[in-house]
Amino acid sequence: MGPSFPLLSAIWQYALLALLISFAYDRHKDSLRNQYYTLEFQRKGPRLMTKKECLVDKNLDLLRKKSCGNIEDVRTVGERGFVLFRNLVPINQTRKIRKVVENFRPNDRYRCGCNTAIEPVICRPSDRWFYDEIPDTMRILEATMRRIQSQTTANYRYSKLGKKFSIQSGEFSGINPWPYPFQYINEISEYMDSMKSQELRVLLTKYTGLPMHQGRHGWHQDGGPIHKFFLVVRKEDPEHANLKMMPWDAYRFCQPTESAEYRSNGGWQGESGYYYFDIEKITCMPHLEVGDVVFFREDVYHDTQDVIKDRMALIFNVVTA
Repeated sequence: MGPSFPLLSAIWQYALLALLISFAYDRHKDSLRNQYYTLEFQRKGPRLMTKKECLVDKNLDLLRKKSCGNIEDVRTVGERGFVLFRNLVPINQTRKIRKVVENFRPNDRYRCGCNTAIEPVICRPSDRWFYDEIPDTMRILEATMRRIQSQTTANYRYSKLGKKFSIQSGEFSGINPWPYPFQYINEISEYMDSMKSQELRVLLTKYTGLPMHQGRHGWHQDGGPIHKFFLVVRKEDPEHANLKMMPWDAYRFCQPTESAEYRSNGGWQGESGYYYFDIEKITCMPHLEVGDVVFFREDVYHDTQDVIKDRMALIFNVVTA
């Protein structure tokens, strides 16, 4: 005989009770976490803002200064999402890496960092290349990653850095400005900063062989879980061709309605939803020089400042668990 109806009813009731208890426990944990985040934000910056307040430029400027002002503090990676290390890699090591790039054929070099559809294999060295050719640089980055993990708040919800890591391959990424005055077109037209424009320029580069893309990238996330070390190995001008990065701690003061679109250069980009504010108003954009390294998490929105001056960087992929 199968189990009686009262027994089935009791089992169902206990299962439902267990489900409700589990749900209540999860909600309680979420509530405690939210209280912790709110207290942390209030302690480290201004209070959470309303939609109307987030449209006021001076409020956004306050958020930006609060976050970007300590961009070199490794302890804040879990909150902001990135950190800057000045002069981390010695000049003799960056010079060695730069010579590798200079030995690329020009037709290959300008496509490094464009798009996987047209990027030559030489732009993405193997794991073995990194450890065989630049072991000193790898040791510096591994030590830096251990420092990041040890000093990042362990229980912070958004740290995403894990306890273990490995640096696995990477890519060269360049900025190749058009001749004067055409390099300024990107700064005039909002369309040139859009993803559609980037895709079109990739196709033009692919089928014409001309350097149409320039290495321009609009706001995007790299995805992962693969974090990045961004090492500058060649740069014509510290004030141009920099990284723009959206600090998560500043962003969370002005939560989005749907969290998909962003505003760049006065125009909405993306597919669904809106931010309450212009993302450019809270952007951190340090002026980078050769030897500087930026570490940023896979979820950090970042963009290219401009393509007015030449730049080459080597990006290292960091996998954590």
